[in-house]
Amino acid sequence: MSKIMDYYKELVGFLGLVMGENCEIALQDVSDEKHCIIAIANCHISGRKVGSPLTDLALKFIKSEVWKEKDYICNYTGKTMNNKMLNSSTFFIKDKGKLLGMLCINIDNSKLIDLSQEILRLGFGGGLKVPTEAPTDFSTVQLSLDNVPVETENFFENQKDIVDSVFKEFYEEKQIPTERLTQEEKMELIEKLESTGIFKLKGSISQIADKLMVSEASVYRYRSKLQKMKNGMD
Repeated sequence: MSKIMDYYKELVGFLGLVMGENCEIALQDVSDEKHCIIAIANCHISGRKVGSPLTDLALKFIKSEVWKEKDYICNYTGKTMNNKMLNSSTFFIKDKGKLLGMLCINIDNSKLIDLSQEILRLGFGGGLKVPTEAPTDFSTVQLSLDNVPVETENFFENQKDIVDSVFKEFYEEKQIPTERLTQEEKMELIEKLESTGIFKLKGSISQIADKLMVSEASVYRYRSKLQKMKNGMD
C-alpha cells in the first residue's frame, strides 16, 4: 500500500469521530490487488466492513475515468441493502495521474427526515401528505452538486451481492430463467456486467460463470467477442 493511502487510512477514524455516528467514512483501494474497502468508520450505516467490495458506482467511476476530470463528486444518493437512503460524496485520491483510491462520505439523514415529517404533521394537523417511504425507482440519472450525471449508488456487503443485483435486474426485464437464455441474451447480459466494471473484481469470472451455468472459458469468450465487436464499430 502506498504512503498516500496509509495517510488516508489514518484519517478515516478521525473523520468518523468528528462527523459523528450518522456519517460513514469509507476508504476504497482501487489497486488491482485490492478493489475493496481498506478502512471504514461507523460501518453500522451501510453494514459493510473492511474487505467489502467497491460499490457499483465506484466501479463505474473507474471505468468512465471521470476521476481524470474531477477531483471529487458531491451530494448524490446512495442506497443500502435495506433501502436506507444516504447523502453520498466521493473524493478521488490520485498520484501522478494514477487513481489510488476513493474516500467516501455517506450521511444518514433518516432521523432528521423523520423529525421534519413529525413537525409537518404537527404543524399541518394531518392535512399535508408526507411521504413515509423511500422511492423505489432508482433508474433516473441524477446530477451531483457539481452537475456531474450520477446514478444512485448501491452499497453491497460482498461481491456476490453485486453480481446477484445485476442478474436480478436483467431477469426481471427479460422474464426468462437462466437455462432458457439464448447465446445472444447471454452476450447481452455479459455486456451489461461489463458496463458495471465488475470484471475488475477478483473472482468475478467464476461467480458469473456459475450464475450463467457456463464454464469460465465461455465467459472469457463472450467478453472477447464483445471486445471484437466494439473494436469493429470503432
